[in-house]
Amino acid sequence: MSAIGTLHQALSRRRSNPLPAILIGLGLLITAVFTVIAFLEASRSEPVVILARDVPYGQQISADDLAVVLLPRHRPVQLTGISSPALAVGQYAARHLAANDLLQPSMLMEHAPTQPVYPNGEALTPGMVAVPFSTETIGPLTHRDRVNIGFSDPNGSPDVCDQARQAAAGREPTVNPPDSPLQPRPYACRLLSGARVLYVDGEAGIAYLELTPYQSHVIQAVQAAGLPLWGERYGSDSPILPALDRLDIGQITVEELVAPAPAVDDVQP
Repeated sequence: MSAIGTLHQALSRRRSNPLPAILIGLGLLITAVFTVIAFLEASRSEPVVILARDVPYGQQISADDLAVVLLPRHRPVQLTGISSPALAVGQYAARHLAANDLLQPSMLMEHAPTQPVYPNGEALTPGMVAVPFSTETIGPLTHRDRVNIGFSDPNGSPDVCDQARQAAAGREPTVNPPDSPLQPRPYACRLLSGARVLYVDGEAGIAYLELTPYQSHVIQAVQAAGLPLWGERYGSDSPILPALDRLDIGQITVEELVAPAPAVDDVQP
């Protein structure tokens, strides 16, 4: 009888303790509830503004430039965007904005640029002018480069480059060969060095260079004289080369021709 009573008591205790089953069921229920909530949250969306078309840097944004799409509410920070077109209309593009770009606050500025701005975002320095220059003699070019500008004088007129060079550098102008005093030698003259590149229109083969008004005037004078211009792609941290530096075929020396470029530290400012 004692054995039967003990077994009965053990079975009675098991039947009278439903807590584990309740906890398991409650856990499954909570998991299901949170799963449903997470699914509902993930499926919720909200409006964000995108560009309906390209907007150049510095242009004022209109309602026709914008469109609204729906994105999930829970998304990466990089895709936060702007929720209403009203927050962007009347603002100015802080850089070139492309169609379908997600509009971010950093893409907008409250006021229009005070200086001319190019599609790549480069702005003209106050007091400077932009001069179009053919890249035909330069080749591939970016707005991070600098350009040296020169011209060629097929007639060899000494007063075009030499007199100014003599006054600027304190050197004597090139003399004509004794056997042909009436036939000056054609020469090339490096006009100026290190002009900043604002923008390159690759399709047109034009680079817009930033020059002082006087330098721009000089370029116009050279072109008016019918002298062919040429350019050199130059590093932004390279030393500035002498202006009005003339060289004709009779001045070339082997030593200077094969000499390496001077180190930047060795070049006097």
